[in-house]
Amino acid sequence: MYEKLRQIREEKGYTIEDMAVVINKSPCNYFKKENGDVKFSVNEAIQISKFLKRKVETIFFKNELSESEKEVK
Repeated sequence: MYEKLRQIREEKGYTIEDMAVVINKSPCNYFKKENGDVKFSVNEAIQISKFLKRKVETIFFKNELSESEKEVK
């Protein structure tokens, strides 16, 4: 699930329908993507980032590292 995306979308007052138009998908398909059931394409992520005026990494990537990512091998 893309919690940050949902948070930013709601803060800016956009609906699932608004976002679906941005990436040229049905609201149902967008909902599945935002919930993490279906992945966003790189192009869709870029379109959303431009629309929301936020960096792709701010929207789609977590800031914290997992335990395995913290390990230095």
